[in-house]
Amino acid sequence: MTTTLVNKNTPRKARPPNPKRGIRTRIVAWAQGPTLARDITVVLAIKIALLMALKYAFFNHPQAEHMSMSPAAVAQALFAVPASPPSRGAQHAQH
Repeated sequence: MTTTLVNKNTPRKARPPNPKRGIRTRIVAWAQGPTLARDITVVLAIKIALLMALKYAFFNHPQAEHMSMSPAAVAQALFAVPASPPSRGAQHAQH
């Protein structure tokens, strides 16, 4: 049985940046191989595209162009508490 000792404190040779490496080469290198950063970027781009499509499809324009309500009327419709109908018959607390 052989044991190999590796000194992890020895400095590694840093690869100097290649100034001739163009943006196209960098994109091709980024697209090759399974990387977590690439996968997250692709998923986020797809999500943003879908959210923007939903926004433009459903929330950009009103359903009927001729209909308009004042902000006070909208607030009244959204925040008004409907009155509950009066109950008939015996209450549970009266039993």
